[in-house]
Amino acid sequence: MSETATLKVGDEAPDFELPSKPRGEEPFKLSDHRGSTVVINFVPAAFSPTCSNQLPIIEEKLAGLEGTVTVAISTDNGWSQQAWAEQTGVSYPVLSDFNPLGATASAYGVLLEGMNIANRVVIVVDADGKVAHIETAPDVPELPDYDPVMACLSG
Repeated sequence: MSETATLKVGDEAPDFELPSKPRGEEPFKLSDHRGSTVVINFVPAAFSPTCSNQLPIIEEKLAGLEGTVTVAISTDNGWSQQAWAEQTGVSYPVLSDFNPLGATASAYGVLLEGMNIANRVVIVVDADGKVAHIETAPDVPELPDYDPVMACLSG
């Protein structure tokens, strides 16, 4: 799929600033990473089985790609995110879209209304801040296909 409810490939990626720590320390701001490719992994819920399997897969697939920054985002609170990142052992930021709840997921068109969780979607933002690729999982409990994401990153 090459679009969400609000974005398509080629659009300017909405800027956001989200905390990577429970008290708001170490915020991640998308626009601070211009000049790098950013891979945004929206995931529904910390500690859920599929999401907990996905985080290490993201690490395995995307870690060490030169010029690429990787993040995961869910609507869970910062304390849950920190514990989950520690449990899964990932090295990239796991960001909290908790306050206001789902604002970033909504801006990206991936918030599942009524559930207040993000759909499982991978969005690649190029060095110029444009959406380069959108990969949506076939269903919320399923993993997205990272092969097209990797093809986008190597292309």
